Amino acid sequence: MKIKEDLLFTKKFLFFLIIVIAFVVFFHRLGEAPLSGDGIGYGQIAKEMTITGDYLTPYHDGVPVFYTSKPPLIYWMMVVSGKVFGFNNFSAKLPSAILAFLSVIIMFLFISRYWNYITAFFTSIILIFTQQYLHHGRSCITDGPFATFFILAVISFWIAANEKKFICYYLMSLFIGLAIMTKQASGLLIYFVIFGYIILSKDRATLKNIHLYISFILVPIIVLPWHIAMYQKFGMEFVQEYFCSTVNNIQGWGNGSPGKINYNISTGQYNLFSGWYVYFQQVINNYWPWFPLLVYGLYKKLKNIKIIIRENLKKDIFVLCWVLIPFILFQIASKKNGNYLNPLYPAFALICAEVLSSFSQKTVRIIMKIFIIVSISVSTLFICFPIVSKTIDAQKLTDPVKLIPTLNTIDKNEKIIIRQDDWFVFSSMFLFYADRGNITVTDNEFEDKIEEEKKYYFASYKDDFMTTLLDKYKDRIKILAETKRTILFTN
Repeated sequence: MKIKEDLLFTKKFLFFLIIVIAFVVFFHRLGEAPLSGDGIGYGQIAKEMTITGDYLTPYHDGVPVFYTSKPPLIYWMMVVSGKVFGFNNFSAKLPSAILAFLSVIIMFLFISRYWNYITAFFTSIILIFTQQYLHHGRSCITDGPFATFFILAVISFWIAANEKKFICYYLMSLFIGLAIMTKQASGLLIYFVIFGYIILSKDRATLKNIHLYISFILVPIIVLPWHIAMYQKFGMEFVQEYFCSTVNNIQGWGNGSPGKINYNISTGQYNLFSGWYVYFQQVINNYWPWFPLLVYGLYKKLKNIKIIIRENLKKDIFVLCWVLIPFILFQIASKKNGNYLNPLYPAFALICAEVLSSFSQKTVRIIMKIFIIVSISVSTLFICFPIVSKTIDAQKLTDPVKLIPTLNTIDKNEKIIIRQDDWFVFSSMFLFYADRGNITVTDNEFEDKIEEEKKYYFASYKDDFMTTLLDKYKDRIKILAETKRTILFTN
């Protein structure tokens, strides 16, 4: 029994356990839930890149679009996955799942080296079972991959600065470049973390290191070619649509007008908030059961901040910079989005793990046993039941996607009439899952089409407007498919 217990606490066993659990949690039933609202658009852009053979220009229904304000790295990763597995839920999410899986492994190895493997184990388990991090790791939007590149960049910097492995400065800049190519200007946050650490730790040697500055050349080498190519091809239309959303700190949306690039910007369809409490609310609501550990860990560090800086406790300074600098910048911004917290969760997990590791050896072993038993049990439940795919995975399209089987029975040459308010979700969903184009119209035009003698096919959410039409034209409308929230019909 003693031998078996000792085996549980070895680095090799814990590392193996982390690999197995992370693999199960991030990959099992990955393709069951449909894509997210944004993700379905990204998936369709990747699909059209493959169809057209133009891997630089993002097309949506044949129209070049930059309303997502996202560089193409997320599309390129989905193109590779789609070519191997076909364009479906699984292939679209696979790149994010792979990167999330690797991020957990990298965190374990990094913390094992610079803290200890017990803290690394706690960190990894906490990160795996952080709701929002898990959600983004099983989605096909940019927040998951961006978090991984963020982790790789700051870790590369730490190794370069503290072990004098100057090649890591170049790796740092490589990952900053990839972060920018994933989520545009958000990648610049990494510079604030790095220089915040250099200043607070009074690391003059790093500040004077020529390799740090030479490595910065890598970033424009990675980032500029695609941006220059798009500017040369589309000029100011690209600049206005792609960059305006970043300048205004909002997400860019096009109106789906065919035949041109549209750079109108609207926040009405995107879940943005401006209240000062948004990020605090996000953590309080979603960071369970780890929230008390995070509060206590941060309290201890902030209480001792003068000692940490005076005695130059570099690990504490590094973690605090990773957490506080982006958080403060997010807080200052006028528009707030809970997804932005994703790259902070690895540092949150480390703070929580430090608290758990600070107990007595006997208590730590008891906690480790609990973590091992619970994580194995939860992973087993994930295998046996569709818990994650029915809860944490995106559910926005679960209802609308039920229209697709009926849609596939309609002549492929028929385009579906949809309303402008439904454009982004319906257009992307019909294209991605059924290769079906659409005609987007205003609400008034939508009603006019119903009244015409020519036969059309229509799809809509069942909002107040649609409910009124269903009642008004009940003798004219033939319902083909109906779900709880959506309807497919003909006139």
